[in-house]
Amino acid sequence: MPEPTALRILVVNGKGGCGKTTIATNLAAAYAHRGYPVALSDYDAQASSSQWHEQRPAQLSDIRLIASHQRTAMYTTRSYQLRVPPETQRIVIDTPSAVGDRDLDTLLRGVHAVLVPILPSSIDIRAGTRFIAQLLLHRSYRARRPPVGVIANRVRENTHSHAKLMQFLRSLNIPTVATFVDCSLYTRLAEEGTGIFEDELGAAMARETHEWNNLLRWIDGAAERGSQQALPPRAATSPRAQEPRTATDAHREAHPAGV
Repeated sequence: MPEPTALRILVVNGKGGCGKTTIATNLAAAYAHRGYPVALSDYDAQASSSQWHEQRPAQLSDIRLIASHQRTAMYTTRSYQLRVPPETQRIVIDTPSAVGDRDLDTLLRGVHAVLVPILPSSIDIRAGTRFIAQLLLHRSYRARRPPVGVIANRVRENTHSHAKLMQFLRSLNIPTVATFVDCSLYTRLAEEGTGIFEDELGAAMARETHEWNNLLRWIDGAAERGSQQALPPRAATSPRAQEPRTATDAHREAHPAGV
């Protein structure tokens, strides 16, 4: 089982194709590059993070892969399969699409920060709204209330879709912790098993590394705040409280005024 001192970061969204694996693998590589002992837990049956890990050059900082999507072998316990080295300090969790309530029970266990990538399309915005509402009202989230941050992913700046996404994100009472552009760099990094801080980037990508540094700072700060603000779950006062109309309503329900 993970060491209690390890910082656990969950990258999750109920919709597929929003860039969860890109975020998870680059986060793991960033922490490894900074000298942290890192584990990358791959819950997605498509095993994209596992494939990225297979391509990782041996000379780069080591990342321990936890193939959480695989079935437990005979005579092996689930806890043994999911074990990480005791010295691990960062655990990044990549998740599948179509995450249900039972999945969240498992994925949210012991998590210190939650990242929700959303793409700039009407379909992704609507799906993201539904998922954030589901997340904020989930019993496991309400038991500990780890900080949640939204990532605007694969954005093309100064476009109508970008403006629409940013308008939606401003309507949430949830911070937008990073904005990553749509570029071929991430495709190459995925094929090479590397991360953005392990690549020789030109000045043109300085903005992108700045956004990643901001994200890393937010995760560290959010984890500290979350550990101080964790409260016991509140009981719902009415059936209506279980059915928020929007992700903003869900946030207000999960985080009452003064909490």
